[in-house]
Amino acid sequence: MFKTILYPTDFSDTAGKSLDYLKQLHKAGAQKIILLNVIHQQVLDTLETIHKAAYFQDARYHEDRDEAELRLEKDRRNKMAPIAAELTAAGFEVKIRVEKGYPVREILKVEKEEAVSAIVLGSHGKSNILRARIGSVSEKVIRRAVSAVLLVKR
Repeated sequence: MFKTILYPTDFSDTAGKSLDYLKQLHKAGAQKIILLNVIHQQVLDTLETIHKAAYFQDARYHEDRDEAELRLEKDRRNKMAPIAAELTAAGFEVKIRVEKGYPVREILKVEKEEAVSAIVLGSHGKSNILRARIGSVSEKVIRRAVSAVLLVKR
């Protein structure tokens, strides 16, 4: 039923709780996990602003935006490696993807590209607004996803 699962993570506690649910899906026939992290466009824009400000303050300092993005992507992949190892040990084939942009848009794009059967995500991400019943990214993914969505409560 659920052959390929998309697991978007922002490394929040709620996203971490989703791992236990993912492992249970192996018993239901899931074979492959697409492990996804989205580097938010706002982070990229902030990086550029910081680099420009530092450059204008000290002309000797300059790090290319592409270099900064590559460092950030490498950091995200390093954070995903233990998650991938845990899922591989549970019997899944794991594919790691790091995308750049707006989380909802990128999650839905990967859903389509990878032809996933289901998406497993946390109800609240890093922002974790206490009074909200559901996070804004989660809500938008639920509304727009074509495949089934398993939402893990915080």
